[in-house]
Amino acid sequence: MNGDDQSKRPLNILWITSDQHSSHALGCYGNHVVQTPNLDRLAAEGLCFDQHFCSYPVCVPARFTMITGLYPHHHGAVNNNTPLPLRTRTVAHHFGQAGYVTAWIGKMHPVDGQTHGFDYYMDMGAYFDYLGPKTRIFTYGMGAEDSGCGSPWITCFRQPSEGRSAWVPPELPRHNDTLDVRELLPEEDHFESFVARETIRVLETYRNEPFFIVASFLKPHNPFAPPAEYATMYRPEDMPLPEWSSEQLAQLPPQARAHCYPGVGTPAGDAWLRRFIAAYYGNVSHMDACAGRILDALDRLDLDQNTLVVYTTDHGEMLGEHGLRGKFCFFDGSARLPLIARLPGHIPAGRRANALVDQADFVPTFLDLAGIAPAPRSQAFDGQSFAPVLAEPNRPGKPFVFGEYGLPRRPFYMRRDERWKYVYYTDTSTERDGVGAQRTAEELYDAANDREERINLAGDPAYADIVIQQRSALFAYLKVQAEATLFE
Repeated sequence: MNGDDQSKRPLNILWITSDQHSSHALGCYGNHVVQTPNLDRLAAEGLCFDQHFCSYPVCVPARFTMITGLYPHHHGAVNNNTPLPLRTRTVAHHFGQAGYVTAWIGKMHPVDGQTHGFDYYMDMGAYFDYLGPKTRIFTYGMGAEDSGCGSPWITCFRQPSEGRSAWVPPELPRHNDTLDVRELLPEEDHFESFVARETIRVLETYRNEPFFIVASFLKPHNPFAPPAEYATMYRPEDMPLPEWSSEQLAQLPPQARAHCYPGVGTPAGDAWLRRFIAAYYGNVSHMDACAGRILDALDRLDLDQNTLVVYTTDHGEMLGEHGLRGKFCFFDGSARLPLIARLPGHIPAGRRANALVDQADFVPTFLDLAGIAPAPRSQAFDGQSFAPVLAEPNRPGKPFVFGEYGLPRRPFYMRRDERWKYVYYTDTSTERDGVGAQRTAEELYDAANDREERINLAGDPAYADIVIQQRSALFAYLKVQAEATLFE
């Protein structure tokens, strides 16, 4: 197909997503240990965003913000067990009504039976059909007893009176995320390999129609059981550890301190963390390899020139920074996410953007680029298109990004502008504080001069005016968002 023919076709979109991928674990974001050649190539051919933030650092709320353009307090899915309301419009509804083939292949984590507007929908159930009897092996390895590790319905759908899931082989011990990286499935049977194959099959089938396709990987989300060659790719003793101080740990609000890694601050804890990072990097590299298969197929099918490719993730991973693991907070390890976009001839290659972007911005951006109007009965988007930044990387993004977590009982919020990251905790009380006790807390970090967020300036009298300004701006925004009752 020549360039003139391609220019007349509607824009295709291929959205590759992963789960729990820290921007600190990518070569194109400065990590010289982890091997991510395929995503690094995508970055070299496109644009990297350095200030892309998570809107709600946990799987389901973040993913539904990504596909609706609404923050969780508007779309209603505020934890991993809350389904998206049936009539909420997603990116699939918008592109479907414009004549696109829409497909979701991989982890959505919807905890209900909806397809959310996608014509072609293959989630974990289709993968289980493919695995057949091997499903028992997969669900053990993925922690079937712990909802959130790729098989949430296993715990959601069984009767409360039942014991462990019937999918878990009774002869195997209860999974407890012990960093056991034994290989349980061959590489071709891993979820990421399945997602890559099925995505390629959809590309081959619908190559002559405009498409909006999401390829959604589970890795590098724990637990860690990558294929054998990736499980041994990184030696724990070679893994550098992040620097943090005991003073930082002591100052953490209870919501963050609850996620310290085992043995934090001890030699045994350091050894655990090195094993953790090595296993995590193995997951990252396998996910990268599977993403590369999709990108290679796009080239082979002559679709690369007219397809916007976007790579991102739902939330990050602390990887021991500040003594923490997992997500659930607004430190950069959890909340600042990779975002790479490529569209030859439209997005400058090998560039970086410093524009502020968050997860509510994807849907309006995609619609803007494709020239598509929102589907009927859609809510107004919370996000803002960053299409102008894709064309001109030096352009500014929106004035600030917004994040929230813990709705509705003990929420806390992030407001991040070009200079400051401000976090407000509505309630940091603990059980020992007694009934009715409630204590608020604040964090203020100078993003320009303290990129590692080591110094919380919220209690420094010299920054009292900045704290007041940031608090007032956050409260004003929450009132606009109809959340003022949380502070009354």
